[in-house]
Amino acid sequence: MTSAALSLATLEASSDLHALLRRIDPATFREDIEADARAQLARIVERVRSLYETSKKDHSSSTVALQSKLSQLEAALVRAQQHESESARAFWATFQREVHPAYEALAAWLRSCALPAPSLRPTNYSRNLFHVCSALTALLVITLAPSQAYIIAGAAAICLPSWMLEWARRQSPKLNERLMAFFGKVAHVHERHRVNSSTWYGTALLTLALTTKPAVSAIAVMVLGVGDPVAALIGRRFGRTRLRAGRSLEGSLGFVAAAAAVSFVVARLMLPASLPVQAAVAVVAALTGAIVEIFSTHIDDNLTIPLAVALSVSVTLALL
Repeated sequence: MTSAALSLATLEASSDLHALLRRIDPATFREDIEADARAQLARIVERVRSLYETSKKDHSSSTVALQSKLSQLEAALVRAQQHESESARAFWATFQREVHPAYEALAAWLRSCALPAPSLRPTNYSRNLFHVCSALTALLVITLAPSQAYIIAGAAAICLPSWMLEWARRQSPKLNERLMAFFGKVAHVHERHRVNSSTWYGTALLTLALTTKPAVSAIAVMVLGVGDPVAALIGRRFGRTRLRAGRSLEGSLGFVAAAAAVSFVVARLMLPASLPVQAAVAVVAALTGAIVEIFSTHIDDNLTIPLAVALSVSVTLALL
């Protein structure tokens, strides 16, 4: 088998694994798929092993790199199968934690070869809750702060230490591993080697504090804090119409509905304007956030969504 054929065969196997990982996602998992999922897993394991053995016969540089990824994936699959649990749901939750990082590593290698291996973002209820709590905390600081200077100080107290930790964990792999273990329940796998989403969020908070009024900042953080988790939950549970980068029409509509509702509440409480203007601001904020979320693939949406929402709300207020 040529290197190109091996890569294509690996893409097919990774697509099957991607489908299985989506199928066992906590948001959509049902006990009645257990037997079929196990059979699907057995086929994937056999295929990955076959591809790994084939890769060892080719010593070209590209195949050696692929061999390493296949080896990691095979080892993760073996480890996952050893964690038998009392319930099917618990087994597949452990399976997802074990296999997801190896899948992402293989998918990243395939994408570097211009092969369309999708990234996977499994449902993470802890992360969703963290999103909402972070937004509510920011809202509390914004509404209770006696002046803009206090808001800036609070945002800086989050942003600056976050960037210091980013620098420190790149200097110390051991520290990086400890931080990832500590934030394991709310961190994405890719954040091990990339700037953490919380750091981008802190950067957005400081930028908002320095450039916008409190009411605008409050709307921006709540659009992100509520719209993004709702889009994730609805998209993974009901998403059928795919848009781009793993986003779905159903998830985006959920984003708009939730973000518009929370934006309108914040606007009513904090924005000195007429009811029609407050409603218009809520709709613009929600639509902006949903659109930016769809297209934020190379830049973290914890940065792009609040800044884009703040800009759109500011422009809307200036025009109205």
